[in-house]
Amino acid sequence: MGRTKADTKGRIEHYHRLLDKTILTYQDPITGLLPGFIAKDGSVHGDAWVRDNVYGILAVWGMSLVYKKRSDNQDYKANAFELEQRVVKLMRGLLFAMMKQADKVEAYKSKRSTKSALHAKYDIRTGNTVVGDDAWGHLQIDAPSLYILVLAQMTATGLQIVYTLDEVAFIQNLVFYIESAYVTPDYGIWERGDKTNNGQPELNASSIGMAKAAMESIIGLDLFGSRGGPSSVIHVLHDEVQQCNAKLMSLLPRESSSKEIDAALLSIISFPAFAVENVEMINTVRGSMNHNLMGRYGCKRFLRDGYQTVKEDSSRLYYEPAELKIFENIECEWPMFFCYFLIDAVFREDKRDMLKFNKLLQKVILRDEDDDSIQRLPELYYVPYDKTDMEYQHPHSQDRCPGKKRQTMWSQSLFILGGLLSENLIAVGEIDPLNRRFSTQAKPDLIIQVSLLAEDDAIAKMLQDQDIKTQTIKEIEESKTFPITVLASRHLGVAYQDMGSCKKMNLSGRPYHPMGVQSTCQIYDVSGKLFVFIPQFLDQEIFYFSLDARMVVELIKTHLAYLKTNWKQMGRPTFPIPVLRSVMDEGSSERSAFMKLLQALMSGYSTGVKVKVGYLSEFLSTSCVTKLTFLGRMPTMKVPLKHKDSSTMMLLSKDDSFDRSDKKPSLVARGSVRRSRQGDLMGSPLLGYSKTPRRSSSGLLKPLSAAGALSRRGSLHGYSLSQLVEELKASPTAADKADVLHYIYSTHGKDCQITVEGEIYTVENLLEELYDKVCQMHNWSLVRHVAGMLDKKVEALAQAATELLVRQKQFSIGSPSLRRETPISQPVPSDELYQLIKKSFPTDHSSIALTQEILSYLALFIRAEPSLFNEMLRLRIGLIYEVMIFELGRVLDCPNEDARDELLNLSPSELKNLLHHILSGKEFRVDQDLMDQSNLSAVNPDSLSIVIPSKRDIRGQLYKEVKAMKTDSHDEEPDREGQWRRRRRLDGALNRLPPDFYVLVWHILERCSGIQIKDHYLSSHPTVHEMTSGELKFALKVESLLNTVDDPEYRQMLVEVLMVLSLVVNEDPAQPLGHTVVVDHILQAANHLFVEEQRHLEHGYSKDCCCHSPGLCGGHENICVHFYDSAPSGRHGTMSYISQAVAQKLRHMPSPSECHIS
Repeated sequence: MGRTKADTKGRIEHYHRLLDKTILTYQDPITGLLPGFIAKDGSVHGDAWVRDNVYGILAVWGMSLVYKKRSDNQDYKANAFELEQRVVKLMRGLLFAMMKQADKVEAYKSKRSTKSALHAKYDIRTGNTVVGDDAWGHLQIDAPSLYILVLAQMTATGLQIVYTLDEVAFIQNLVFYIESAYVTPDYGIWERGDKTNNGQPELNASSIGMAKAAMESIIGLDLFGSRGGPSSVIHVLHDEVQQCNAKLMSLLPRESSSKEIDAALLSIISFPAFAVENVEMINTVRGSMNHNLMGRYGCKRFLRDGYQTVKEDSSRLYYEPAELKIFENIECEWPMFFCYFLIDAVFREDKRDMLKFNKLLQKVILRDEDDDSIQRLPELYYVPYDKTDMEYQHPHSQDRCPGKKRQTMWSQSLFILGGLLSENLIAVGEIDPLNRRFSTQAKPDLIIQVSLLAEDDAIAKMLQDQDIKTQTIKEIEESKTFPITVLASRHLGVAYQDMGSCKKMNLSGRPYHPMGVQSTCQIYDVSGKLFVFIPQFLDQEIFYFSLDARMVVELIKTHLAYLKTNWKQMGRPTFPIPVLRSVMDEGSSERSAFMKLLQALMSGYSTGVKVKVGYLSEFLSTSCVTKLTFLGRMPTMKVPLKHKDSSTMMLLSKDDSFDRSDKKPSLVARGSVRRSRQGDLMGSPLLGYSKTPRRSSSGLLKPLSAAGALSRRGSLHGYSLSQLVEELKASPTAADKADVLHYIYSTHGKDCQITVEGEIYTVENLLEELYDKVCQMHNWSLVRHVAGMLDKKVEALAQAATELLVRQKQFSIGSPSLRRETPISQPVPSDELYQLIKKSFPTDHSSIALTQEILSYLALFIRAEPSLFNEMLRLRIGLIYEVMIFELGRVLDCPNEDARDELLNLSPSELKNLLHHILSGKEFRVDQDLMDQSNLSAVNPDSLSIVIPSKRDIRGQLYKEVKAMKTDSHDEEPDREGQWRRRRRLDGALNRLPPDFYVLVWHILERCSGIQIKDHYLSSHPTVHEMTSGELKFALKVESLLNTVDDPEYRQMLVEVLMVLSLVVNEDPAQPLGHTVVVDHILQAANHLFVEEQRHLEHGYSKDCCCHSPGLCGGHENICVHFYDSAPSGRHGTMSYISQAVAQKLRHMPSPSECHIS
């Protein structure tokens, strides 16, 4: 039976009275701000927190909507207006308080320092700051994000909160303030950062999710509402939103590195943010909260939260690491989260949960003594001191008491709002006019519009003859109907620097950043003139990637796939692709690959992406067109479609050319380029002990250029500068010239002046010309080396690093073998990152360029194929570089030193393919015949007669092998020699681990006092007392211990030992593992058992390995190479010997069901 009008009126009056007594009565009449909380005695306490005020006013806004939809009643109409003005007053009060700190917003854009953060709370009477910059954890990205989100929602309902263009400019700068949330460690919603409250900020999923929701909500929103114009519209770069989304999904279901689950995530998986688009992830997070945080009185904020517990030492701001264990099971429970769950149930239309949480709320509310109709929701409930022992033993069994704060504005507002929604006094659409609740709905299929831009008329005609629609830039810009200017993407980045600038508040606008592909796939309108921008990765003036046509083809496909997944804007993306003569020449080996791409685009599909090729003018009506009203004019420099030609010919005399076969090499010895590379490969554990087979006779790769040919030459030491200049002029090849220039560069510097043919040039001028020439020649070894000398940087270097970091993949740069590794755990600016790379390779210019390449390719892979990085936490780029050398040497059957030279001479696309094969664990070969295709391709098992074991999953293979040992049904398959050693080498170099490895190690630590690897020790105390098994902090601690091992094969064998130890713990949890588990000793014992058994086997390895003489086979750490190459499972598998060694060392024998013991 429905509710009568009288009943509805009664409920409205009840909620209005409740709102008046518990919230409105405390609103400051001058600033409109609300206090933090009400104490038990009714006294008002606390400053005006930004977050609490925004949440606190939601109930007032909701109540105004209740009256507004019933405005036929004059009293209701008056109430609606008065409540709306209270909302506006508070939101403007917060706006004024933050605008007083405009200088901090400006400073934060460039420094992202905690000291330049907006304050988290203000004086309720004046809006001024109340504590110093260092006296509070002010950097809380979720607070201004929540303000922007609610501002957008309220503006969409018709409220006008922003009045002037100066205020618009400040809001635009607030967007800049939060747009880097995905790389900004902050103190989070609980103002604590790390859960030990030690002042260390961390990346928080709730902050990133709120920032993502805020940016999505305010994109294109006119802050003046229906009375505004283009100048009052807020602009947001969609690529920044996507970065936030990527980081968010990599963090979830964790909150941060120290909090494996947090109730704050409710605010982003549901109301008010609705930031998570994956339904499965939403259900996972909600389920984890129910399982780990839900109690009788509310939810714990996070596990081992000591706030307001009776065990907390309130005299200290921080906790001792080992202290956190005492808070387990007695964490305070916050009834506010019942309100979140209730509102979530209303949005999901889950009546069962609505009834459940309404009942739970009725059990925890407090009623005023003088009026029991006034219900207040306390901040929290705690376990009294005399009941803590019983609560430890039997969680959720003891009655709790309300905390000191009788009511917070945050919780009270959500309580009232939840009541209004659950009683259907307002609809969910009224408090979500921007429809964020539909974020999980599937998006329609996207069609990407592609416009082909020919370098000249001849290229355009050739393509048109093959029915491929194309235009020249000249035709586009000189069109009579719709002229469109084509520029490089970097000009768009410069243009955006004017956005949000305001001289009155000394706000400069958006800092320069390279523009992402979502930004360059829009058409821009500036004062009626139209502009399109070439995507950054196609700009040849920046880095040499775009000089490799096959690489360009792969990058285009990758970015098309990215757009298909992430495009959410109104209108279709328009993707301009330049077509260059260097690619389309008849003699070009790259023409075939590019033509195949163009033909695929013309067919309407490219790698599963729908595309439409046409002229830019045809796409205007369907494209995403953005008006840059903040810009007076757009820079007019045209994009150079091809790499510039050198006109000075400084390095050549009139009749000279590079690499002339009719000139004899100079008698002066040289070889400085090759010597500059990190010289002795024997310093690498991975590369130093391999055998030296015969030199490759492969004709695949181009001549070694500044590599193999130079290794057999001498030195230029002792020559004067004039002699060196003569040597430079006489040098017949690019490699020879590079040698001489490198020597001059190293001894005299790049600013050294040289006279050539009567003209004075600097060494840098000559290097620039040499770079142009070797780029045209596609001499990739020299391209990389000279690029390093000229400090050529990948424009999006910092973005590449961020792509990894936002997906929870830390990395290190530098050479492990030279002890010159620098770990990167937080985003750094491009220039700073480049300097770190240079510092890691002070003289090896080739490695400087190659490191940037590898980092860029890893970023591409993790965006396109994140599964390649499963079970990896930290990537060691220097070690990956060494593995690539090792693998190439193995395939080409050449020494590692020559393999390095071959690696440097691979084209960017070949190098990228090699890296992909290594990441995926695939075998590969070098294709010597098909010169029109990539030289690196997956192995054909039939043609090479290679037996590849079936059911191999690169992710967690070791874990599956361990589990397989529990039964006798595991079939032993014939293994190819070197197969398992290679697998261990790759997994160890990539730091790839079995699933749940860190959790398993945590349980091992529970059973012993510590784990030791070599001279490094991981103590169980305070580790297991401070950290839970699912914490990222713990995983990083274990990773750091493993990374003390240089050799990847040996590292992976240690992982296998820990896996067997985890089986012991799993099968017999009560069994202690002893004082300290020395993992190396167990592995050495297992190896000894293997060697002894081989010594007595008829077909063992006793004749050609260390079974005959210890150390003979050269295995790292004196482990037999055949042990490294043994399968994990089976009668003679490594696990069998490790199990026996564990039994000997720990005096514990696994049960027969665990594994086969030989």
